[in-house]
Amino acid sequence: MRTKRITRIALFTAVALLLNLLESLLPPLLPYAPGAKMGLGNVVTLTALILLGYTDAYLILLLRCFLGSVYGGNLTALLYSVPAGIAALTVQLLLYHFLYRFVSIMGISFLGAVVHNAVQVAVASAMVGVNLSLMLPFMLLASIIAGLFVGITAFFLVKYMPPKVYLQPKTKE
Repeated sequence: MRTKRITRIALFTAVALLLNLLESLLPPLLPYAPGAKMGLGNVVTLTALILLGYTDAYLILLLRCFLGSVYGGNLTALLYSVPAGIAALTVQLLLYHFLYRFVSIMGISFLGAVVHNAVQVAVASAMVGVNLSLMLPFMLLASIIAGLFVGITAFFLVKYMPPKVYLQPKTKE
């Protein structure tokens, strides 16, 4: 990996981690849905997918999940965040790659949020040994709010971020 790429990944990861840690200080998005958050770190992941590509976006996602769990003092959160994040980012990648002409960034974000929450409910059900699917409608309501917020924010970041932040400079060989 080249130094500029490592620096770019570190910068995106640091911003995602900061947003993740700041969000942990806020109350849940919906009072009756424990753990429902806006997913502010996902703004950076979706922006990275669009501007940096899928390899860097997955790396930023995994680093943010790991570091967020370490700094947040909750390593168990990795069991929820990693599978849900990977599933959501994979859906977003496929939508962006194959259907971007038909689906907006907000739509891509919304569908990623739905998948994220569905996987988290499935993981929680498996961990506690109880079917928690009754929570899914409440989590999907949170997906609508969070997915659209993340999508709108990512849209404006992609639109107005200076290219020198994310473009690889041409090198003479």
